[in-house]
Amino acid sequence: MLQKMPFFLIIAVVMLFTSCSDNDKTDKLLEKAESLLYAQPDSALSVIGSIPINEIVSARQKAEFILLYERILERNSINLIGESDMEEAVAYFERNGDDTKRFLSHFYLGRLYSMAGSHYQAMEQYVQAEGAYSRIQESGYNEMLARLYLYKGDIHKDLLNSASALKMYQKAAEYYKEYGGDGEQLMYTLAKVAEGYKGLQRYEDALEAYGSALEMALAGGKEREIVDYTASVASIGHLMGEPSDLILAQLADIYAKYNNGIVPEDNYMLLSELYLDCGNLKEAKRYAQMCEVMYDGYSPVEQANFASLISAIARKEGDYKKALEYKELYENVISGIMEQEKNNSIREMEQLYYNKQLTIENAAIKRQNRYLFAIYSLLLAILLLGLVWAVIAWRKKIREKNGQIEEYLAAAHEAELSKNTLLGELDVQKEKEKRLKELLENRFAEIRELAGTYYEFGYSKKLQKKVEQLLSLQSFGKDMFEVIENVVNAKNNGAMEKIRANYPSITEENIKLLNLIYAGFSPQEISVILNDTPQNIYVRKSRLKRKIAPLLEQEPEMNFR
Repeated sequence: MLQKMPFFLIIAVVMLFTSCSDNDKTDKLLEKAESLLYAQPDSALSVIGSIPINEIVSARQKAEFILLYERILERNSINLIGESDMEEAVAYFERNGDDTKRFLSHFYLGRLYSMAGSHYQAMEQYVQAEGAYSRIQESGYNEMLARLYLYKGDIHKDLLNSASALKMYQKAAEYYKEYGGDGEQLMYTLAKVAEGYKGLQRYEDALEAYGSALEMALAGGKEREIVDYTASVASIGHLMGEPSDLILAQLADIYAKYNNGIVPEDNYMLLSELYLDCGNLKEAKRYAQMCEVMYDGYSPVEQANFASLISAIARKEGDYKKALEYKELYENVISGIMEQEKNNSIREMEQLYYNKQLTIENAAIKRQNRYLFAIYSLLLAILLLGLVWAVIAWRKKIREKNGQIEEYLAAAHEAELSKNTLLGELDVQKEKEKRLKELLENRFAEIRELAGTYYEFGYSKKLQKKVEQLLSLQSFGKDMFEVIENVVNAKNNGAMEKIRANYPSITEENIKLLNLIYAGFSPQEISVILNDTPQNIYVRKSRLKRKIAPLLEQEPEMNFR
C-alpha cells in the first residue's frame, strides 16, 4: 500500500497540470475571439467555434463563453440562441462579475426575451442593464445604451403605450446625436420618434421628425427608406386633410423613381383609403383585398383601421349589412386596444421591479447586520476571557448602536405613516377625477354620438336634417359651455382660467374651441358642433397652440394636445 502511494500522487499531479493547461488554452481562445469581435467578426466566430465544449470546465469560463458567443452572433447578423445558458451567465456575473459584464449579460438576455415575445421579462433585464451601466466609470458602450432605449421603446409601442415609447426613442436619438456612431441608426431612430408622435396625434412634430429622417435617407441614397418615409409623411398629410388626389400623385412619382413603380405591401391600406376618398371604388377595393391577405400579421391598431376601411367601402357599395358587421369589428378591436392600454402599463412593471430591487437591498443590509452582530458576539466571547474593561466598552457601543437602530425604526415608521397619508390623498384625488370624467362622458355622450353620426353620414339629406334637429335640442349654448369650462378647469388644474387670465385677446369662439379640445372631442366632432370644417379646426387648433405656447411651457400639467 505504501509502495503504491507515490504512483497515485503522480497521477493526481499530472491531472492537475492537465486541467490547468486546458483552462489556459480555453482562456487564450476566448481572449483571441474577443480581440477579433469588431474588426473581424467572422474570424471571431471561427475561433470561438473551435473551443471544445468539454474543455469549458469552470463556471466562469462557461459564463464568459456564452456572453461572448451572443456578442459574436450579433456582430455576424445571426439570430441569438441559448436563453437558458444566458440566464446562468447573468446569475454568475451578478455574483462575481464587474458592472460591464453585468450590463452586457442583462442586455443580451433582454434581447433573447424580446425575440421570444416575453415583454415583461425583457424589460426587467433592460432596466437591470441600465442600472449596471450607470455604475460604469468609463464606458465604450454608448451605442449599446442607445439601442437599449430603442428596444425599451419598442416594448412600450407593442403594449400601446405611445407616450413612454416616444420618451425612449427620444433618449436613443439624443445618444446617437451626442456620441455620433452609425448615422443610419440615427435615421431609423428619428423615424421611430416620428411614429411615437403620430401615435399621440402630434402630427406637426411627427412631420418634422419624418422630415429629418427623410433628408438623411436622401443624402445616403437609401431608396427603401425614402419610399417608407415619404409614405409615412403622406399618411399624416391624409390625416390632416390634404387632398387625396395630390397625395396619390406624389406617391406614384416616388414609387416610379425609387421602387420601379412597385407599391410596397405596407402601403396598400393607405392607397385604398386614398382611392376611396377620390371616389375610385374599384382601386380602393382592389388594395383592400390585398390587405385582407395580410390581416393576421397586422397589429391591433392596423386591424382596427382595416375594419374601418372595409366598412366604408361596403357603405359606398350599398352593402349596409357588411358595413355594420365591420363597424362592429372595428369597435370590438378598439375596445380590446383600450383594455390592453389600461391593463398593460409597463411603467407599473418597472416600478414593481424597482420596489423588488429595494427589498433585495434591504434584505442584504439586514443579512450584513446579522453577520456583524455574530462577529461582535464572537469578539465579546474572546475578550471576556481576560479583558473586562473591553467588554464594558463594547456594551457601550452596543447601546449606542441600539439607539441608532431605534431612531432609524422611528424614522422609518414616520416615513410609512407619511406614505400612507399621501396614498390616501392620491386615492381621494383619483376618485374625484373619476367622478369628473363620468360627469363629462354622461353629459356629452349623446351629443358626441350625434356629431359623429352627422360627420359620418352627412351625405344623406334626410339623415342630415334629422341630426340637425336633434342637435338643436341639445344645443351648445352659453350655459352648456360654462358647464364644459367648469369641468375642464377642475380636471386640468384651472387650464381655462389661466388661458383667460394670460390671453384676454382670445375670442370667445376660440375659447369654445379650447374648451371642446380639453373636453376630449375630436376635430371632426368639434367641426359639427362649431359648424366649421375639420381642416379649419386643425388650423385654428395649431394657431392657438402656438399662441399659448409660452404658458404651456410654464404649466406643462395643462397637457394641451
